[in-house]
Amino acid sequence: MSVDVELPYIDVLLEKRSQGDRKADAFSRHIHWGLWTRLRGTGIRGRGVVAAQERLDDTVAGGALISDGMAVLDVGCGFGGTLGRLSERLPATRLVGVNIDHRQLTRALPTRAHLICADGCALPLPSAAFDAVLAVECIFHFPSRLAFLEEAQRVLKPGGRLSLSDFVPADQTDPDNAASRWFEDQVAKGYGRQSKWSDGDYQAMADKAGLVVEQDTDVTRLTLPTYLYLLSSGIARAVTGRGHVSVRSTFLLFLLSALGAVRYRLVVLRKPSDLPRGEDPGQAASLFEEPNDHVNVASSVG
Repeated sequence: MSVDVELPYIDVLLEKRSQGDRKADAFSRHIHWGLWTRLRGTGIRGRGVVAAQERLDDTVAGGALISDGMAVLDVGCGFGGTLGRLSERLPATRLVGVNIDHRQLTRALPTRAHLICADGCALPLPSAAFDAVLAVECIFHFPSRLAFLEEAQRVLKPGGRLSLSDFVPADQTDPDNAASRWFEDQVAKGYGRQSKWSDGDYQAMADKAGLVVEQDTDVTRLTLPTYLYLLSSGIARAVTGRGHVSVRSTFLLFLLSALGAVRYRLVVLRKPSDLPRGEDPGQAASLFEEPNDHVNVASSVG
């Protein structure tokens, strides 16, 4: 399955990669913002961006309490960067990645993960099949966050966790005024349109989907250096579009984030378990052990 979706920054990133543009290297493994440990004195360079992106991956995956041997689904898996980190560190983990954009899957990093081109809101996967579901910075593209949460609840085993990162407006009502529409239009030119919040906040959606919110953390401040990297280095033109439109989209999203209108949140939700109290299969040893050396081959289903 492949559906046309509005992903301007992916279009340009793939174009630049095909042209051998080295400016796109920082986003060749992960197509998402980074989580920075500090703001002052941070070296905002390509290498630092990758490290921050990996830190975000590790934090989202850690929220799901993944341990070796689990079955893990990464929805909106991009180029497979998150799956690659799990594959390297947890050799017995069963990994599946889903993305609606077949172009990203055909350029995915080689791992042992099974890749499927499908809609995250209509997963072609069996119920109660996964211990953990991840969604790193992708579900704002989905037509309905609630529909995705319901699908995640369906494919999770009892006691399993959904861990995600998302751009969340501070005011989740839908303001009908010219200024709001202008901001939305300008950001969409670089990053595509966000789905609406007609189903309520994460607590309300979790209640409807049969999930329990375990964590909802605002980490906006620790994502801001990524904007500065995109703007100051000029890579915004390589990643999110051409000329002033991409820079404008990035700057406006940075402004909205810095002023508190848009918050970058880490959310962990759990599917209720029938296990006796105190028995939690997700509680396991630390997520990442020393990486094992092995060669992996990616498989994809188009």
